[in-house]
Amino acid sequence: MKLVNNVLIFFGLFSNAVPKKSSKNPFVLTDEEIKYSSISNVDIEYGISKTREMFQFGWRNYMEHAFPADELDPIHCRGRGHDHENPDNININDVLGDYSLGLIDTLDSLVVFGEPDEFKQAVNLVIKTVSFEKNTTVQVFESTIRVMGGLLAAHMIAVDNTNRFGPFYMPDYGGELLTLAHDLAGRLLPAFEGTATGIPFTRVNLMKGVLPGTTNSTCTSGAGSLLLEFGVLSKLLGDDTYERLARRVNEKLWTLRNEATGLHGNLIDIQTGEWIGHLSGLGAGIDSFYEYMLKSYILFGDRRDLDMYNESFLRIVTYMRRGRSVCADIDGDVPIYVNVDARDGSTTNTWIDSLQGHIFPVNSIFHPAANFLSYLDPPLSQLERRNASRCETASEFTAGIPPLRHSQMSQLFKTVGVDTSLHNWV
Repeated sequence: MKLVNNVLIFFGLFSNAVPKKSSKNPFVLTDEEIKYSSISNVDIEYGISKTREMFQFGWRNYMEHAFPADELDPIHCRGRGHDHENPDNININDVLGDYSLGLIDTLDSLVVFGEPDEFKQAVNLVIKTVSFEKNTTVQVFESTIRVMGGLLAAHMIAVDNTNRFGPFYMPDYGGELLTLAHDLAGRLLPAFEGTATGIPFTRVNLMKGVLPGTTNSTCTSGAGSLLLEFGVLSKLLGDDTYERLARRVNEKLWTLRNEATGLHGNLIDIQTGEWIGHLSGLGAGIDSFYEYMLKSYILFGDRRDLDMYNESFLRIVTYMRRGRSVCADIDGDVPIYVNVDARDGSTTNTWIDSLQGHIFPVNSIFHPAANFLSYLDPPLSQLERRNASRCETASEFTAGIPPLRHSQMSQLFKTVGVDTSLHNWV
């Protein structure tokens, strides 16, 4: 049974009214469900075209009505940047630094959507117009993941003369995006100074450094999700300063986890190392701290990152998971991860943070038995059926990563609309 006939049936099953006491296993599909509930290639192509249309609509309108501001204010159809009149408006000011964020943040999206001409034009526009000599106070985390990350990704694509992503190579490009990323990183470095723990201040002024009165509290994800960008910058520059600083933060946060549960809180004092917020979960304030552990290991190969991730995953399953232990069972509550008190693992509240949703795709890739794809019949990885019967069985694999053969990767890419001719898989 081809994966393309099965992948999104999972969602279709749960979008229809199903009796709560049904004895049917929702992960086992009938012939009728496979025949009539799957998404056709025509529908997939239509979905891709509509996604492209929506992206182009947003991109064109940003460039027409908002650039060089950071983003488009959709209500007034005009650009929006840093709120200089209200410095305490952190919902705006943490992200918008008057550095054409929308332009930088879209560079890699232009690659994803296969727009080489627009990508090259956008790169040249960044080079000509963007400067970080701004009297704006921004959040270290937001400017790192959005701006530095966007610049570094576009730089590596622009210098790639193998054109592995398509015709995006720019032979006349001189590394200006890397220079901009380096400049931004230098303006963020004062946030790491003057803290007793080495954990950085949350915010920094791009011209003046850390301003008097800046709070000593920071969230776990904000401090612990810098290693990918800082690490890549160090590799490209041949200067380990940035990677070393970011790794020092992660290692410090790791030592401050609760001794009893091994969990992290969501808010910490950067001077004392004491936890201000004891909520531990997979949502805002802590989510990407776990995400970056695994991605950093994949990118840099440092075993310490993998060890921290695996230990964290074990603690998360132990203390945050509620519901039945076997995902595919009929009886018992559907498994769910809740917010808990890091000190004892007790449930803190009954709501779900919307940001928790993106943790599971990351986890499911590397702990595939927790992924709905592994419940398809046959499962994507063609592993023994026991590997699809328990959420925890992926731990039997080193790093929780099972083998995916070329044919399986092709099936997966076909389902999500990726042109496999652009990739060479060993």
